Amino acid sequence: MKNWFGLDIGSNQVKVLQAEKVSQGFRVARMAAVPLKADGLTEAIKTAIKEAKIKASSEVNVALAESEVFTRIIEAPKLSEMELASSIRYEAEQYIPIALSEVELFHQILPIDEIKSDKSMKVLLIAVPKTRIQQLMQIFDQADLIPGGLETELFSLKRILGDEKKVQILTSFGYKTTDLMVLNHNIPSFTYSANVGGMALTKSLVNELSLSFEQAEEYKKTYGLREDLLEGKVAKILQPFIEEIIEQIKKAMIYLQQQGYNKPPNELILAGGGAMLAGLSGFLAAKLNIEVVIADPFKNFLHDEDFKKKFPYENSSQWATVTGLALKGWL
Repeated sequence: MKNWFGLDIGSNQVKVLQAEKVSQGFRVARMAAVPLKADGLTEAIKTAIKEAKIKASSEVNVALAESEVFTRIIEAPKLSEMELASSIRYEAEQYIPIALSEVELFHQILPIDEIKSDKSMKVLLIAVPKTRIQQLMQIFDQADLIPGGLETELFSLKRILGDEKKVQILTSFGYKTTDLMVLNHNIPSFTYSANVGGMALTKSLVNELSLSFEQAEEYKKTYGLREDLLEGKVAKILQPFIEEIIEQIKKAMIYLQQQGYNKPPNELILAGGGAMLAGLSGFLAAKLNIEVVIADPFKNFLHDEDFKKKFPYENSSQWATVTGLALKGWL
C-alpha cells in the first residue's frame, strides 16, 4: 500500500481516506469522518487519523477550495517549457488580481482539445496566497503531518470523475460555494466559483420560515426542491439560489459553444455535500436539458462486505474530494 492518504478539511467536518490498489481496482483501506467542534481543527484531524488507524509516517494530500485560490486557464503563445517558465510571471500579472509577491505561482501546459493551433497553447495557472500555504503548514506541524500533495478540490474530483470520452461539467456543491469545471474529454477548459452553497440555502429557510439552524438543515435535506412536499414551500424558497447556479452552468455551456463545441455536454456531474439535495438533479436536468449524474467516487472500488462495514454513510458524493486525494499518485 502506498504511504499516503487524503485529507478533506470541510466547513463542518474533517474526512480522511487511505486506499490501496488491488487487481480489481481499488480498496478502501482506512477512513474516518470527524465533526469540527470547539476544540478546533487540529484536534479533529488528529482524531480522524487515530480513528482511521492511519500510520504517522504517511504523507498527506490536501486540497484547497477554489474560492481560496486564483485559477485561470489561459491561452499563451506556443513556447517551450523553459521559455514559459521564464515568462509565466508576465502572463500571470494580466490575470491575478493581487500582487504576485503575495502568492505562490504554479502552472501546467494543457493538451490542446478542440482548438488546433501551431501558434498557441493552453496553460493552467494557479496562484495560492502565501498566507494560506503558511496556515496549512502550521496545521500540518501542529497535527504532526508529513506534507505530500497540494491541489484544488476540482482537480481532486477530476481525477476520479473525468472521462476522456465525454464533455462534462463537473459541479461541486459545497457549504459556502459551488464550483464548476468544464472537462472537454478530461481536459480542463473552464473553471468558476459561485458564492452560493448549502449554507445560503439553510440561512434562507431560517429567515423565511423562522426555523432554528438545525431545523432548517433538516427541512433542506428532507424537502429540498420537491414541490410535492410541504406544499412546495421549501422548494419555492430554495429555487432562486439554485437558479443562480444554473446561470453559471449556462455560462459554462456558452463557453463550450464559443470554443467550437456545438453539442450539449454529455453530462453534468454533481459532487459535494449538496449534491443529494432532494429534487436537485431532476430540477437541473429539466432546466438545462442535459443528463445530470450524482458523483460516485467509489465506482472503481471493491464493494465487498469490508467496504460496507467501513462506509456506513448515505451520501457518497461528499466523499469525492478526499477519495480523489487518496488516489493521487495512481490516477
